[in-house]
Amino acid sequence: MHPSVAFSVDDTEDWGLPLAGPGLLLDVPGEGPWRHPPSLHVEAAPGYRLRLSSGGQALFWVRIDPWWDRCGFLQGNASTPWALPAVSAAEVREVAHAPGTDRWWEAWTWRLGRALARPEHPVLHAGRWCLRPLRAIPASKSCHYPISTMEWQFGQPPLPPHSPEGVLRFERFRVEAWSSYGAPAEIRTGAMMPLRAPSPEDDGRVKSWRKRARDGTLPPVVLLYVDLLMKWLVLDGHDRVHAALLEGVPPPLLGLWPVHEEVLPALPEKYDGIMRAAEHHLRAGETPSLVDRVNRMLLVNYAQRRRSTVTRGWPLNGGADAWRAEVLASRRRCPFPADAEDWEWFA
Repeated sequence: MHPSVAFSVDDTEDWGLPLAGPGLLLDVPGEGPWRHPPSLHVEAAPGYRLRLSSGGQALFWVRIDPWWDRCGFLQGNASTPWALPAVSAAEVREVAHAPGTDRWWEAWTWRLGRALARPEHPVLHAGRWCLRPLRAIPASKSCHYPISTMEWQFGQPPLPPHSPEGVLRFERFRVEAWSSYGAPAEIRTGAMMPLRAPSPEDDGRVKSWRKRARDGTLPPVVLLYVDLLMKWLVLDGHDRVHAALLEGVPPPLLGLWPVHEEVLPALPEKYDGIMRAAEHHLRAGETPSLVDRVNRMLLVNYAQRRRSTVTRGWPLNGGADAWRAEVLASRRRCPFPADAEDWEWFA
C-alpha cells in the first residue's frame, strides 16, 4: 500500500491573499511514488530557462531575462496536458450547500484535494501544500514585476490572482515586457495563464458549465502558483473559466501552492514594541472589530514560523543546449510567426 497524503485545516492567518473560504494543508510523504518528480513539474536550465512538463511532454518553455526586463513563453505541442478527473454532473449535485458558503467551499476543497492526492500521475511532490479558496482582485491592484533579481526574495506568499480573461489568450509564442509599467493587465504578476487552448464557445462542456455559472453552482477552477513566474496556471477548469466569462460572472477559484516554512528567531525587543503598539491601538476604544484586528496583529507577529511558497524545479537533462534544441525543433514541427528580435533573444 502506498503512503497517503495527510490532510489538515490551513490555520495560516498571514497569507496576504483575498481568501474566499476555509482551506486545507496537504502533507505529501517522501516515500513510494512521491519520491519521484510528479507528472506535472518544472525543469530548469542555466540562464533562467524553464520547461513545464506533463507526462513527459512539454506544455511550454520559458526564458526570463537576467535583469527581468522581459519573459518569453513558447507553448508546447502536448495534445493532452495533465488534468484532474473530469467533474461529473452527479458530483455537482452532491454538493448541496449554498454556493460560496464555507460549507460549499469545504466540500469542494476536500473533493478536489483528494483528486490531487492520487498517487497516479500526481502534480504534488513530497512536502507541504496549501489548497485555499481565493478571490480575484482587479487587475489595477496587481503588483508590477521587480526590476531585477536583487528585488526578488526567496520565499514569499503567493500574489492574488486576477484577469481570468487571460485564460482565453493562447498564443504559441509571446514575449512579455516585465519592465513596462503600462503593460496589459493579463501579463502583470498574479495573472492567470492557460495550459491548453480554450474549447470553442459551442463545445458541449462549455454550454453545460454556462448553466451552472448562471445558477451559481459552477465548481471551482483549480490554479497552481509558480513563484518565479509570479503567475497562476489553470490546472483544472479551462472550460469552467470560459463558461463564467461568457455569462459575465467571476469563476470560483481554488489556489494550490507548495508551502515553505521558516522558523523565526525569538526577539524580546520586537515583542516589546508589538505590545506597545497593541496598547496604543486599544486606547482608542475596545470595539469588537478593533480587538479582532489587534488580535490578528499579535498572532502574526508572535508566530514562531512564517509560511511562504517556493516552486520546486528539477534539472533539465542536457541543460541550456537541450532546452534550445527543443525550442527550435518545436518551431520546425509547427511553424508560427514571431518577431525576429524577440525570437532571436528567446531561442
